[in-house]
Amino acid sequence: MLVALGLGTSAAFAADRPVPAYTPPPPPAPVYTWSGCYVGASAGWDSGRSQHRAVAGSVVNPAAPIPAGTNITDTFDLTGFIGGGTLGCNWQWGAWVFGIEGDGSATNKAGQAFETPLQPLFPGSANFISQTQERWLVTARARLGLTDFWGFGPNTLLYVTGGAAWAKIDAAEWLVSNPIATAHIESNTRSGWTVGAGLEYALGYGWSAKSEFLYVKFDDYNTFTTGPFANGIISPREVRLEDYIWRAGLNYKFW
Repeated sequence: MLVALGLGTSAAFAADRPVPAYTPPPPPAPVYTWSGCYVGASAGWDSGRSQHRAVAGSVVNPAAPIPAGTNITDTFDLTGFIGGGTLGCNWQWGAWVFGIEGDGSATNKAGQAFETPLQPLFPGSANFISQTQERWLVTARARLGLTDFWGFGPNTLLYVTGGAAWAKIDAAEWLVSNPIATAHIESNTRSGWTVGAGLEYALGYGWSAKSEFLYVKFDDYNTFTTGPFANGIISPREVRLEDYIWRAGLNYKFW
């Protein structure tokens, strides 16, 4: 009888015990997507190389013509800072990300070199300096990226990029001993092409940080075509220019 009472009591307690409510497992964390449009800003270091060369019809005013292809300067380096804004959009398919991006930057990159003595036409050219300076740079590029690679996860994007470039370029020349009376400068807006690569990381809340390298090559062009020219100025001339850009930036995905 005691056994029966004990069993009855256990059954009663079991009947009165509430059954815990079912709690579903938490949903999986959303996987980051790079699809969307963004704005951003970047800044960095801008270096390059330039050279000035004689073309058909180049003269040291009022001297005889200089053979085309003659080096007015040897190749010289340019350095400066670069900074500006970015606008772009991405579309993601699986681990691959395709994008388009445009940016505009101001730069103070400049470089100069003493001119090569043009014996026997103008040995005094060794006392002249030629300069190339870049004022601004605009690029329009495509991007192809890969995410979730080598265990880095979907928040990391490795990409290559390439497209068109435009810049305002100043070329100048002056005599060291008298730059005010002899200086001549001309500005040109030139086009070219660019390729590069970068790494971008999504920080959250729409923000991402990137580090990027770009190589930019401009078409060789003729300048010093508009006078008047002081005695000793070599005109016209061909200018060559290429850029090496290292920059970092922040982007905000607004859509």
